[in-house]
Amino acid sequence: MVLKAKLLNLVFKRMAKGYQEQKVYYQKMLEVAREQEVVLNEEEVNMEKLFNLIEQRQELMVTLDKMNVGLVDLKKEIRDALGIEEFKISSIQEKITGPGVKALADVLGELKILVEKLKKVDQKNEITLRKVMQKTQEQLRILQKNKKADEAYQASPLNEEGVFIDYTE
Repeated sequence: MVLKAKLLNLVFKRMAKGYQEQKVYYQKMLEVAREQEVVLNEEEVNMEKLFNLIEQRQELMVTLDKMNVGLVDLKKEIRDALGIEEFKISSIQEKITGPGVKALADVLGELKILVEKLKKVDQKNEITLRKVMQKTQEQLRILQKNKKADEAYQASPLNEEGVFIDYTE
């Protein structure tokens, strides 16, 4: 069991390093989300800038997905080795201790905080975006209503064809 614990701690250290690398991308996502917040709160929303920020976030998420691909199998192997249902740090800490477990717990805690901040900013942005969309829809309705009113007050074109009525018969 001692050898198994040492090996697993080495694996946990490598995993912690991988998550530490992911942290940079989560921080960038948070920065982009905050930039989105600024754009959404401008008087006139710059849609091009907003779409560029959304595209940046999408690229960051794709990168994170690629980084996580290898972890799926590794997590399953660890669950099997430790006999735990879910790959949760609390479950791991009940079964094993050591520097690798501590490093993993620390970095996962930091990631959790980052993700919670990201969710809060995203929730605010979603609410703001809905308001912007409602405002835009209302402005569009007003424009359409005004256009119909303008068309109703336009003089109808005169009939340019002449009509001759012959009363002599």
